[in-house]
Amino acid sequence: MNKDINQAKDFVISGVHIGEHSFQPDAIIGEIQERCIDEGMNFVTIRTGHELVPAHYFYEWAKFLADNKIYFVFLYTMQKAPEDRVSQLDSEIVANIKRIAGEYFIGDMIGEVGSSFACKMPGYFVPPHDPMPKQDVANMQVAKDNYIDQVAKYVEVDKSMGIDDVVSVEATALNKYNIEAGVSIPMLELMCGNPEILVSSIRGTARAFNSKIWGTYIAHEWYGGLRHDDILKQKRLGLAYKYAYLAGSNVFCLESGDEKIMSYGYEFDTDHEYCRQYRNVMRDFTELINSDVRPRGGPKVKVAFVQGNLDGWGGWGGSSIWSQFEGEQWGHSDPEYTWRILDELGSKRSWSDVANYGNNDLSSLPAYGQYDIIPVEASLDVMENYDYLIFTGWNTITDEIYKRLEKYVENGGRLFMSAAHLNTNPERDGEVQLLYRGRFERLFGCNIDAEGIRTNMGVKFVKNSLIPEVMYPGTDDYVCDPIYSSGYASYAKVELCGGSIGAVFDDSFFKTSEISSLPIALVENKLGDGVAVLLTSLDYPGHGAVYPLYRAIVRELITASHRSCDIKVYGSDKLRFAVYEGGKIYLLNTDYDSNIEVTIERNEKQSTYTLEPCELRII
Repeated sequence: MNKDINQAKDFVISGVHIGEHSFQPDAIIGEIQERCIDEGMNFVTIRTGHELVPAHYFYEWAKFLADNKIYFVFLYTMQKAPEDRVSQLDSEIVANIKRIAGEYFIGDMIGEVGSSFACKMPGYFVPPHDPMPKQDVANMQVAKDNYIDQVAKYVEVDKSMGIDDVVSVEATALNKYNIEAGVSIPMLELMCGNPEILVSSIRGTARAFNSKIWGTYIAHEWYGGLRHDDILKQKRLGLAYKYAYLAGSNVFCLESGDEKIMSYGYEFDTDHEYCRQYRNVMRDFTELINSDVRPRGGPKVKVAFVQGNLDGWGGWGGSSIWSQFEGEQWGHSDPEYTWRILDELGSKRSWSDVANYGNNDLSSLPAYGQYDIIPVEASLDVMENYDYLIFTGWNTITDEIYKRLEKYVENGGRLFMSAAHLNTNPERDGEVQLLYRGRFERLFGCNIDAEGIRTNMGVKFVKNSLIPEVMYPGTDDYVCDPIYSSGYASYAKVELCGGSIGAVFDDSFFKTSEISSLPIALVENKLGDGVAVLLTSLDYPGHGAVYPLYRAIVRELITASHRSCDIKVYGSDKLRFAVYEGGKIYLLNTDYDSNIEVTIERNEKQSTYTLEPCELRII
């Protein structure tokens, strides 16, 4: 694998999953030939059954796969091991597979750990599913540590047998914890949840931890929609492949549907038109990746959302954090609701939104069309790849994290977070305990007090941000209606120490007092070559009263990144796009029914393209 990864063309492989609906060891080679090799593909996942697989089958499969240059992983070798074994594999089998297959053996895959151990509902856990970790834990740190311990058990088994790369197939946004537990290659179970959010999460995590590759495991039969005879479900499969390719996925695996469909009360065999449609999509995708030379390194990204320390939002499945069911405080609430901002990206702001500015409406997507979600644990070198870092979700701040953020801004970054993200308390419903007792003179140019104010006043912005391309809905004289009043919320009391006002709370149309005497909603501070922006909310911005203000700021930062970009791409908000090194642009029309017109501006020139429904165009 390393040989191919080091070539100029990006490493991209695609194939199928063996063993979803049936598993017969002596039929596997024929199935690989028919479903993978004869279709021109070069990757398989082999999911073993519960019966012990004799070792000679592993060797026969490994030789056949290597002889035909097919990359492969095994799945559920532990979850589906016989009761008297920890895995279908052992050290001797692994050593022989590595000797026989060499680079074509990618590793062993563990599955569904995030959704099972951090997101599921209590009723999900019936045999043969794994038992839940302990309940009613003290705080978020303990809950996260329990999760790491649970995943590490699988990783330790694989490592003890000589597996070099442990792969995970994960349906949630919790890949950073899987990697912390020892996983080295993350794969996303695509179509569970919002794929655009979860692709951004796995890509950002893979970049942060320098994973060799990352992939998408397309479970379309189960999660592309419950109605197999539905036309939109059939079209959705093609869009899933195209979007993941545009977004930089290295590995593609179709879980099922091409051989037979046996879900939701349906049963269709290989020759049925629905199964043929799956195969047609795979063939078209295989032609695409064989004909295209996608540049290495993934798409350019200039905006990253930060997944905070101890954040447990999974993005799909369940409504409790860390699968803790014994207390209401563990249910999704303000910290998790903050993530809803990502559901808005890809949609333009309403035509009537008076806070949307510019020569063109660029509010749908950030610079270069993509954003990453990176773990707050990312190194400074990783953070500095992004022009903007925007905090969302839960964060328990530490001295180490704070100093790294400080350095990021000093070196030219733009940081946006709320006072809630500066809390050191890992207790789910504990009191706010601000880092450094709220003294943030250097990074934010202010000191804040958690004994602040509780208000439902609206907000007035300054007109000119310290970030030149940012255009707040502000005036020169503060004579305007206060906006974004949506109910009571708690905000810190602010003492400026070099920072400047970005917005204040007010309840009058007129300027009835000096702005400096009004409670401060937003602080901006110039530090070195960068700017740090602090929303003074002590409630997480997912709080209903805070969210409209948070949303307005984030949407403007997104637009500002695109507004100042050297390549601007706009048109319908059904458009998705990515830009790679060398200026190669991938355009995708996600509209099922209508053509869209796309304009690209670069080098002071405009080019216009028309994309048919579901079309991927490479410029």
